Amino acid sequence: MQWNPTPITTSWDDLLEGIDSVDAWNEKCGAIRRRFLSLIRAQAAPEPPTSPDLSVEREWDGGGFTIQYVSYQVEQDERAHAYIGIPHETPPESGFPAVVCLHGTSNWGARRTLGLPPEPGNPHGDAGEVEGKDFARQLVRRGYVTISPEHFCCAARVPDEGPYETAAFYRKHPDWSAVGKYVYDSVIATDILAARDDVDADRLGVTGHSLGGQGSIWLAAYDDRIRCAAPSCTAGSFRENPEPLHWSRDYWYIYFPQLREQFLAGETVQCDFHEMLALIAPRPLLDRFALNDGDPLSQKHRTLMHLEIHDLYRLLENESAHAFLTFGDGHFIPDISQEAALSWMDRWLKHGGDPLGGWDGRLASIE
Repeated sequence: MQWNPTPITTSWDDLLEGIDSVDAWNEKCGAIRRRFLSLIRAQAAPEPPTSPDLSVEREWDGGGFTIQYVSYQVEQDERAHAYIGIPHETPPESGFPAVVCLHGTSNWGARRTLGLPPEPGNPHGDAGEVEGKDFARQLVRRGYVTISPEHFCCAARVPDEGPYETAAFYRKHPDWSAVGKYVYDSVIATDILAARDDVDADRLGVTGHSLGGQGSIWLAAYDDRIRCAAPSCTAGSFRENPEPLHWSRDYWYIYFPQLREQFLAGETVQCDFHEMLALIAPRPLLDRFALNDGDPLSQKHRTLMHLEIHDLYRLLENESAHAFLTFGDGHFIPDISQEAALSWMDRWLKHGGDPLGGWDGRLASIE
């Protein structure tokens, strides 16, 4: 007797529809990338400065590693700030692996990635989601150089209207998008990291939580210097989202202002998240999310989305480089998620993909 499993059809089947070879995928991938760049309005980005003019403003011992608070030029009239974590150990001959660590929507989120409290006298409090874990600190203690850039509308660059208010940004750049700016700044932070003498520029990763998780996907989709990505608790999609106007609301943090008219007209967005994730393939990708983070049905669709993404990795003959982890802890980074991300980075950035290389027989230190 022969039994054939029931075929699974999903909202994401269009990703590989008509694709039966690597050449066919490469052609489609180019079209997806053009749609992604159009979505973030990359064409409106200014020319980056010829030099970042990096300045170390403060340096101190973070408890077994060094922390630098740095500033650097991102636009001709604008400087960004970031925290860099540096192991005390002597770097290997090729340099340390390194990770861009992107924070969520808290005003001093970049500090929190290194386990630091808000700046003394912080006038804006530290409202925002609880990120859970100091993932940059955990990484630097494992032998990574990390950079935790402050988002462009918080901390040292908080607008007059308050953290994560994008009105001032759109007055300055009416044809750009907040996501395009986020990617642009993240690329320059990656430049800063890759240029360090103690970093191996061929072993760069990205991780982040919530908004930082979304930023991890966008940066890895845009910049193929990122060799490994491990986003946490991002939004799922446009098409299977009960509140798509969240992405183009008319107040506070406005991701894609141009999409509001499209959503209200019931139109399909030109590049959804399954396509953004596909731009990362075949590079290693570990997506981590909770089935009870937001709308449960949307998160079920996210699981189905990853089954389609895995088919792409299979086509590209790199199935082991794709994984996703689901849990039930809501918008948080539970221990299992933190451990998975640290092991994932070790496997792909330290051990060349060895399936045993990311596990050293003990749990990482979690404080």
